[in-house]
This record gives sequence, structure tokens and C-alpha cells, in this order.
Amino acid sequence: MIMDKTSGATRVALVAGGAQGLGRGIAERLMRDGFQVVVGDIDASALANPPSWSEGGRVALGLPLDVTSEESVAGLMQEIDRRFGRLDVVVNSAGILGSVDGVMPTVEGSPLAVWQRVLAVNLTGTFLVCRAAIPLLRRGGWGRFINIASRTARTRSGNPAYSASKGGVITFSRNLAAEVAPYGITVNCLAPSWVETPLTKVLDDSALRARKIAETPIGRIGTVEDMAGAVAFLVSNDASFITGSVVDVNGGSYMQ
Repeated sequence: MIMDKTSGATRVALVAGGAQGLGRGIAERLMRDGFQVVVGDIDASALANPPSWSEGGRVALGLPLDVTSEESVAGLMQEIDRRFGRLDVVVNSAGILGSVDGVMPTVEGSPLAVWQRVLAVNLTGTFLVCRAAIPLLRRGGWGRFINIASRTARTRSGNPAYSASKGGVITFSRNLAAEVAPYGITVNCLAPSWVETPLTKVLDDSALRARKIAETPIGRIGTVEDMAGAVAFLVSNDASFITGSVVDVNGGSYMQ
């Protein structure tokens, strides 16, 4: 188990959007690494089958969470505090693409409602979860925020709302990193390229897959395990001097 050296208690990690896709894989890795994991998700059916690690006999605590709702976020934090009295790690992986009829819209073709929804989930949701979690992490004098950005935050993606939201996540995270550093809390972003998850499956086809592989020097599509491994490092004590950073997990398809 991942223990707090001061109190001897098991550290607690929240994965927002953790009942499915990338978040689920991250939650499973954190459980494997010894964290008590809470997953918050808006999908009730996914929460009915929360992430688990069979070898360790651990099952994540699944709680309903709408990251766009202040009330929902506050309720989740209150429940975590009630059950565990602490929170040490927050991973913000709730996100949507904002496709229109399965196609990424241009700026000209973006409905306002789609634009607003993408920013509400991807950017404002990250803000709301982080803001509500700060008091719990600060109480422990140690903490990790990992916010999921994207390679598309700094490259042309053909999806302006998604790219803008993820660019905002990076800038927000750097501001937060400076604010909470005095409390022993770090804030970093993971910037994946194309990863095989249910989120990307809706747009997947053989031609697109071939293009994604061709633009990646390592020569394959990213996996959830690739991303979870990077998160595992960033939440560890070995990463205690890394904050305000963007960790590119993209097989070399973007090199800054």
C-alpha cells in the first residue's frame, strides 16, 4: 500500500472520469501501486462496475460525479472527507471530444452549444475539481494534481473546441502549480496523442489509424497502459521536484 510516512495511513487518490476509458486504466494502475482509489463518473452504468485489481483484491469506490456541477463536485469531496478524512492525489481525466455526427467540426461549423459543452467538461470541470480538492490536499501537506491535456493543445487538431479546452488546461495547471507549491502539492499535465479508448473509438477507422501510426516515430498507437505508467511516476515521491510541467506521452509525434 502507498502509505503516508507521517501518519502511516493509506494515501487516497481520486480519478475524475475514472469509471471508463483512460481514467479507468489510471485508476487500476493506482490501485495496483497501493492507493485507495475513488472514481467519480457521470455514467451510472459504468460506476456499477468500478475499476478493480483482482490480484490485490481491491475495488475502487465509485461515486457519482458531474464535473460541470459545483454541487456535484462539492458533494463528492464531502463524501471523500467523510469516508477517509484525506485526499492525496487528484487525476482529472473526464473529457469529451465534441464531435458533430461523428465528425470533428471546424470553427465555422461549430455549434455554440458544442463549444460550450466541451469547455464546460474539459476545462471548467478540471477547474471545479481542483478548486474543491485544494483544502483536502493542503491539509495533508502533500499532494499531486494530474490534469489530462492533449498533444492537440499545441498542434493543429481539426477540433477547435477540444484543442482550446486542452490548451486552457495547461495554462490553468501552471497557475495552480505556482499557487499550491508552498503546501507540498505539485501540479502537472499529461499530454497524450491518440490513445485507444472508447472516447476515440467513435472516430476510428483503418485510414485514420494508418495516419496516426505514420505520424508516430515509435510506430504504434498509444495505450492506456502507456498513460497510466506516466501518471504513476508523476504521483510518486520520485517526481516531487516536477511541477507546472507538461509530460508528452505521444511516441514522438510531437517534440517541443
